[in-house]
Amino acid sequence: MRTTRTSLTILASILLMAGQPAGAGPAAADGCPATTDQWEVTDLGVTGYALDINDLGQIAGSSVSATGEQRATVWDGAQVVDLGSLGGGHASAGALDEDGNVVGSSYTATEKGHAFHWRAGTMTDLGIFGSVPTLVHDVSAGVVVGEYRYWLPNGTARYQAFRIQDGVRTDLAAVPGSHAAAVNPAGQIAGTQGRLEPPGPAGQRTHRAFLWEDGVITELGTLGGQWSQAEGINGDGHIVGQSALGADGVLAGGYIWSAEEGMRRLPDAGGLATPKAVNDDDVIAGTHTCTGAGTAAHAAVWTGPGAAPALLPDPATGTATMANAVNAQGEITGWAEAPDGSRRALVWRPAPGNS
Repeated sequence: MRTTRTSLTILASILLMAGQPAGAGPAAADGCPATTDQWEVTDLGVTGYALDINDLGQIAGSSVSATGEQRATVWDGAQVVDLGSLGGGHASAGALDEDGNVVGSSYTATEKGHAFHWRAGTMTDLGIFGSVPTLVHDVSAGVVVGEYRYWLPNGTARYQAFRIQDGVRTDLAAVPGSHAAAVNPAGQIAGTQGRLEPPGPAGQRTHRAFLWEDGVITELGTLGGQWSQAEGINGDGHIVGQSALGADGVLAGGYIWSAEEGMRRLPDAGGLATPKAVNDDDVIAGTHTCTGAGTAAHAAVWTGPGAAPALLPDPATGTATMANAVNAQGEITGWAEAPDGSRRALVWRPAPGNS
């Protein structure tokens, strides 16, 4: 459920930031944030990713089997469940809710990139709406959101955001080139839609983050630049993501948006904030990239919209980390890159006395 949420696509942007346009938010000091001692990290014991966590503490992600296949995996306490696949050798679980619904992507026997819905031991192929791949990014209260690929007459690929409720798929009323990133228990959807056909260079891109509610799309605006994108939404309809800071579209900042206060830039300590998820207490999880050439993204947490970012502690197995989801208890899922380049699934939990 991506009131805790992350994307199935694993992207770690390493962009450097300098300066800040007027009105975009408070200035931040140079340097890297400190590592917090309010969270403790646990390696889940597998090569793979931990992509989502629900309020019951169940975790969805993937693990690598002894034969090298990526397996859709759910951690439920001490129990580790392999969800199977749609007939192919690789699958990944990207999101889950508190009602036993898990969604993700799987190979079939002949194709890649089929979306699936899993419940009570049964994996169902959600079908092909346009062409492969069809992607699902989130599920909450049984509502599934994602996007499918289709082709324009000129041969250009585009994506169309959709939702599935009670087995019925509905395309969101968005312009061509739309993505549905997250859905909350009220059925509100956070996503991004394009404004330029075809996409141009960074300085010309005009895609915008949006809130979908009851068939109506509300664009969220930007932090002063030409583009914004949405990543996560909580139960109050607060949305987190990234936005361009200036007209050139290159420098970016993290934001939180609410209907009452609009889009506010997150403190970033002079680096790059990439929020991925927000819980109902407005605790935000994501990554932070410090200023400096060659600096890697690092898992980070903001304890509120005005709080400075804090780096989450590293596991013994790696130091380049990403945080993807946060639940009501402040538990955060993610991964670390090990020295050999493999990825390790992680969960950060509040240290005793900080829950």
